[in-house]
Amino acid sequence: MRSQPIRERSATLESRTVLWAIVVAGWGMVGCATGKALEVKKVDAVAQPPANVALYLKITREDGQPVTLLANDFKVYEDGKQVKKARRALLPVKYAVDRYVMVLVDLSGPLVDSEYLPSLQDALSDLAERVGKDAHIGLSAFDGEGTVPFVRFDDEDPRPGLIAMRKFRPRSRNIDLWGAFMAALDEVDAAMKEGAAPHQQATLLFVTDRRDKAGRHSAEEALKRAQKSRADVYVIGIGDTINREELEPLGKTRALFATEPRELGKPFSELSEQIESQLGQDYLFSYCSQQSGGKKAGKHTVEVRIATAQWHASIEHDFSTRGFSKAACDPMTTPEFKDSGKEGAGDRGGDAKGDGESEQRVKPKKMKKRVSEEEATAEE
Repeated sequence: MRSQPIRERSATLESRTVLWAIVVAGWGMVGCATGKALEVKKVDAVAQPPANVALYLKITREDGQPVTLLANDFKVYEDGKQVKKARRALLPVKYAVDRYVMVLVDLSGPLVDSEYLPSLQDALSDLAERVGKDAHIGLSAFDGEGTVPFVRFDDEDPRPGLIAMRKFRPRSRNIDLWGAFMAALDEVDAAMKEGAAPHQQATLLFVTDRRDKAGRHSAEEALKRAQKSRADVYVIGIGDTINREELEPLGKTRALFATEPRELGKPFSELSEQIESQLGQDYLFSYCSQQSGGKKAGKHTVEVRIATAQWHASIEHDFSTRGFSKAACDPMTTPEFKDSGKEGAGDRGGDAKGDGESEQRVKPKKMKKRVSEEEATAEE
């Protein structure tokens, strides 16, 4: 058997080596592309002395559902270099945003006299329990004599109000449906205006099982009022005595209907899940920068990467170290976001990589159990 020339064998070996390198690289690329992409939106950001940087983010999967992340899932890169021992934390989002959920329910219609009233009351209690842990919740009922508040936004425990609502009986059935709706929006908008946080979110859930009786206002007036409000508006219509064509447009965020009172639990469950999901999108990430201030103050870029076995995303922010000092930095320090005018803000303490709110989607990387927002500082 003739041996292969040395030059030919060398070329063949080299080509096989290159081919193997390409295959290995291909496997690596496939591995990086596995999992689902996350969407990250930067709502606000601030850099403040001694060396704190905080970003208020909305993080979701591609389908809009929230994800569960820990402080350790966030990696920090400054000017392209990883800050390997970054002191970081997930702070309570209340430092960045006040969140209000108002539920207004009609207790003057046929449902009050039916066997399904306890089902309605149970649905309201379940919603308050699910949503109230992440937002200020208000709960009011109305009849022909007006609105009666049972749980106010500043109540620490909604249970006494929920118990009191179970004892409520209508005083008059001549309801001003549209007037009650507009008054609830006035209350929600006033809460956002008076909120102390730089950002405000509000939701109104309007529940009825009948038509307007008083004739003092029109559905058109109510619709115009809803369109002027920044609040999300949901509507639940129950039974066959409602006017669906009038109610549906009022639910500018979503409107759901239960044709039969015995089915009322389904729309409540769906909306509770949706509202809870929206509240779960908010993250307030804070870390201590390694950049120095003083005479060396300048502009820097931080890239925050979410890197887990299941999720992967990245977002950048330009910030200034003006005012930074050598004093000890604590990532649990409350961020001092500037007043956003209650309209949703751009970025503070630097420039966004994008317009106003910046949004980036990257390929993912294992979903971990979420801890409380007061999670302690994490170190790598």
